[in-house]
Amino acid sequence: MVYSPSWRKGIGEVKRCFDNLGLEVQGPQFLQHGQHLALPNAPIVLIACSGGRDSLALTALAVKVCASRGIRCAVVIVNHNMQEGSAKVAQNAANTVASLGVDKSLIFVKSVQVKDGEKGEESAARDARYTAIIGVAKYLGASAVLLAHTADDQAETVIIGLRDSAGLEAVAGMKNITVRCGIRFARPLINIRRLETTNICKDLGIEWWDDPTNGDLTQSDVELPKSYPLRSRIRHTLMPYISGFFATDMTLLLAKGAKFAQDDLDYINSQVDVIEKETILKQNYDSCAHEVKIAISPLTKQHTSIRRRIIARALTAAGIRFSSNHIESIDELITKWHGQKPVALPGGYAASRKSQTITICAHTPTCLSA
Repeated sequence: MVYSPSWRKGIGEVKRCFDNLGLEVQGPQFLQHGQHLALPNAPIVLIACSGGRDSLALTALAVKVCASRGIRCAVVIVNHNMQEGSAKVAQNAANTVASLGVDKSLIFVKSVQVKDGEKGEESAARDARYTAIIGVAKYLGASAVLLAHTADDQAETVIIGLRDSAGLEAVAGMKNITVRCGIRFARPLINIRRLETTNICKDLGIEWWDDPTNGDLTQSDVELPKSYPLRSRIRHTLMPYISGFFATDMTLLLAKGAKFAQDDLDYINSQVDVIEKETILKQNYDSCAHEVKIAISPLTKQHTSIRRRIIARALTAAGIRFSSNHIESIDELITKWHGQKPVALPGGYAASRKSQTITICAHTPTCLSA
């Protein structure tokens, strides 16, 4: 095989990701030419595969890197049962990853039922998918789960973030490595374009599946109806439009900007980690199933950015969905205290101040007087 620039770049990105995960070469034999089987107790990585071009390209790249390091490679394919023929798509994906070198005993096809809740069908499908993936990862004792998000996905995430929120988090996009339910999730292709994953699949003769809800990208001049998922409409219509409007590749600019913003956010969060230990105390009482206290004194001289992130973490610890308005109102209990009433929060919760402590709990007399 003649290694194309897209393939070489992809291999480099996956190797860099493995290095960051601490997935090193498992023995001197893997540094020598020839094929060497991974040991039964070697670390294992789990690839989340949809059967699309991005995840199949990631599988091909990961199989190659795993073989060169003596690491075992597994794949999980989630059938959401949301489209006609989805079971066949999942099985075809399983057959393809097997042809790429993944042991059939390490290919898992999971069927899930998506319940459309208050957060919408897309969110419900994502939750169901992650639950299935995490289940397989824990069963295998996987060192990490690899996700096939590309630079294009990162740019789309930034656009959605700008719609949904404000501040640094909105433009920081997705992190390279995150932890969810004790499982590490990594995105080796976050600096790779979708065009490059397409080229990798073409180089290897891999046939991929295109999700029909993404629309036909060859007809970007035709706006997708609002019945399509938001991300699909951003991908199909908005990104090509703003790139044309500014006469530049906005995908690359947004993805690169997200990297810089994430570096800044990581530093700020490292400072918040230190302050959090001094300020947030989570407790459980019979009268308050989820109660969180914030010590005010350590926060009075902190920068606004630090204070508000501490408040956001406290609200998250209490299991409360919140907006920037809620954070600002609670911040005023610290910076503009004049004996005001408790701040009303979603789900029947409230934040109240007494002396040098803010208490976040269910809106009951017992809690608010604590």
